Order: sequence, then C-alpha cells, then structure tokens
Amino acid sequence: MDALLIGCCAAVGACAFAAAFVATASAGMPMRRVGGDGPLAGLLARMHLQKSFRRLEEHAALARGKADCLRQMPVMLDVVTLGLSAGLSFDSALELYCKRYHNLLATELGSAMLAWRLGTASREEALQAVANRLGVSSLERFAAVVTQALAFGSPLAATLEQQAQTIRDEQRAQMEEVIEQVPIKMLIPLGTLIVPAMLLAILGPLLGTSLQMG
Repeated sequence: MDALLIGCCAAVGACAFAAAFVATASAGMPMRRVGGDGPLAGLLARMHLQKSFRRLEEHAALARGKADCLRQMPVMLDVVTLGLSAGLSFDSALELYCKRYHNLLATELGSAMLAWRLGTASREEALQAVANRLGVSSLERFAAVVTQALAFGSPLAATLEQQAQTIRDEQRAQMEEVIEQVPIKMLIPLGTLIVPAMLLAILGPLLGTSLQMG
C-alpha cells in the first residue's frame, strides 16, 4: 500500500509539473522559465502537488481505518455477545467493549452511545451514522440487527454470534483470494525486471564477443 501511494504521488507530481509547463507555454511565457525562472508556475505546481498529496493521504487513512474496523468487528461482536450472555444490557455490553479497547471502532461506537444517551439521536440513527461514516457494510448489518432485536424483544446474543462467524468467514475468503493473486502479481516484476536482466547478462557477453570477432 505504501509503495502504491508513493508511486501515485510521483505520477501526480509529474502530471502537475507537465500541466504547469503546458499552461505557461500556452499563455505565451517562454518555456525556459517554467523551471527555476518561473516562480508562479513553480508555485502552482507545488500547490497542486501538496493538494494531491493531502487527498491521497486522506484516502489512504480512510482505507486503513475501514480495514481496521473490519478486523475489529468480530472482536466487538464477541464482547457484546459475552456481555449479553452474562446478563448485561446491550448498552452495558457495548460500553464494556468501548472501555476495554482503544481503536477507531471503539471510539466511534462510544461517541454513538453518548449521542443516544444524551437524546441527540436515537440508537438506530447513531449506529447508522457510524456505519455510513466508516463505510463498513457489516456495521450497517449490525445496526439493523440490534435495532430489530431491541424493538421486537428477540434474542440478540445468538444473532450477533452468527454475524461474527459470518464476518470471519468473509475475511478468511478475502485472505485466500489475496493469497491466490500473489503469484499473478509476481509476474509483472518478473517479466519487466528480472527476465530482461537475465537475458542481458546472458546475451551481453555473447554479443560483445560476436562484435569483436566481426
């Protein structure tokens, strides 16, 4: 992910410099002033590059936060299920998780719980807002299950336990898919870097000898 981010930033920087070069040339300024002699063009290029860096960092942070929430979902469901099985209410079981764990999911759920306790939002609205903000589909299912169970008085512990197992199965399937794609992704550096270097190392001396003999 970090290598991909660095590559994207480099590409964005090159595009920004090229855009500034073309814009300056089309405006009638000498092309030689785009570099060190063109302070305005250089400033515009740097501003565009910094903005692109910030945008990429925000997207990367959002992706990391979403991945962290997905990893924490089964743990949260297990803690809430154990609390419910021990006789705690849903709020108390969820509060137990928020106090014991220090991560993005616990922070967001703690803020949501504070919102519905203060009456600024209902439990359904607060949980749905967290799900929308984090962009985690399993958290949306969690909010729907909790709302329905508490509204109709149906048992919640068994449902959350089943949901935790479903999320673990999905994560296992995604991991297996990533592992299966590794050999395919390795073909790109193998074909573009290793094979040409090997051919150059093998054929280079032969070509040099042939040229000397000719």
